[in-house]
Amino acid sequence: MKTIKFFSVLFFAISLLICIPNATSQTLSTSITLIVDFGSTTPYVNSECGGILNSGDTTVYPPCISFKDAGNRARQYLNSGLVIPNNNYLTINVINTAISANIGGESAQLGNLYGFCTIDILIATTTSRAIVDGTLSTSYFVSLEEPNTPTQSYQCTSGKSLKIKNIEFTNWYNQTIIYTNFNQVYNVNTKLSILFTLVYTWSSNSVINVQPKGSIFEYGSVAFSCSNGYFNTIDSSLSLPPFNFRGVNALFINTRFLNSTLNSSPFIYSNIGLFGIRGTSMVDGVIINNGFPFVKTMNVGDNFYYSGLKISNCILSKFLQHENNQINAPRESINQHLFSLNLINNTITSNNNDPTNSFFSFQNFLGVSYTLAFNSIFSSGNIVLCQNKTFIYNHNSNTSSNSFETPSDFHIGFNTENSFTDIMFSSILSSIPFIGYNSIFTFISSGGFVIANTANYNYCGSCQIIVDYDIKYNNL
Repeated sequence: MKTIKFFSVLFFAISLLICIPNATSQTLSTSITLIVDFGSTTPYVNSECGGILNSGDTTVYPPCISFKDAGNRARQYLNSGLVIPNNNYLTINVINTAISANIGGESAQLGNLYGFCTIDILIATTTSRAIVDGTLSTSYFVSLEEPNTPTQSYQCTSGKSLKIKNIEFTNWYNQTIIYTNFNQVYNVNTKLSILFTLVYTWSSNSVINVQPKGSIFEYGSVAFSCSNGYFNTIDSSLSLPPFNFRGVNALFINTRFLNSTLNSSPFIYSNIGLFGIRGTSMVDGVIINNGFPFVKTMNVGDNFYYSGLKISNCILSKFLQHENNQINAPRESINQHLFSLNLINNTITSNNNDPTNSFFSFQNFLGVSYTLAFNSIFSSGNIVLCQNKTFIYNHNSNTSSNSFETPSDFHIGFNTENSFTDIMFSSILSSIPFIGYNSIFTFISSGGFVIANTANYNYCGSCQIIVDYDIKYNNL
């Protein structure tokens, strides 16, 4: 009997020696891929689907059938208790989108994926998009929310990134699709890049909301890039803009903003960060009520540009409101701030609450001089409903204008304060070409370019007007 007990204990001890090293030697894979197939019928439990999480696991897992399960599976990686590798990489790969045309409700929500260095959410085929319906959603499609007390220590030596490609979001209404909330003190290891490629939205009023954790958000802590995006049929009375950026360097390339109505916010708001729209981008059929601009940028210095943009069939009182009143952002290499813009068949409304009464306004309250460059701006078929509307208002910054035309539809061409404006190869067609306080305007008329209403120089209060090097008006 004693012999039997001895061998039993010995066998148990040997088993422990074998099992414990296997358990403790498990390590999470640096890169994991989770397959999502909305048409899969292979069963699983507890969101154990999509793919393996650690390098020693040889199990073949069935595809996840929802974004919710894929998100839960990803969080099993983060909450495994094992050491999270540096520079970890999560890919969520959606296959067979044609099997299920719409993914809705909670199944459409990945949830919080903070803890991954790189996240790719993509569609396996380039010929179709996954349509993600937010009608019954109760939270974000995906969020990056930093916990109050981080429980893991790992490094992302090349920063972090979230990439979303070939997905169409529909009917998210007032629910935000992408939300971030983390420490936005700039650090090369924690800066975040968010990339949209071929992302479409319909009837979704809050596309992305970047909110810092705490009150500090530093220039360049987040970079956002949208290429070939389509944002349609927004109908919002939210005070939260569809695109809300803080501490973000944001760039839209070949992007469409279409057939939308906003009542209580700009379409885009950016505070501290570079901002740009370029390529063959378009704003068409957009109505913005109650005096809000299409874009409002704050505290970005002169780090902004709009290039190749067509604004057509819109109803709004102001396109751009640009203000600097807190910091002077780091200087970026930007040559043209407004370049190759076309304004076609728009209705420009009044706004009694706008002290600048302008379509483009640039206000600099920092006492730091910089020069804005405008080039190739043209318009046709616009209707200006507001009396004494100014095309460009400029406060405390110099301006260089080339191949430029202030439309006759706008009663006032330039309204400036404490500024120098240099105009070449351009025509000023407004009834009142210049209004100014402590400002100087220089104009070169060669090549047939003209100031249409020279008799109205007297509206320029405290300023000097120089045409072809000859002082035509001086009231400084």
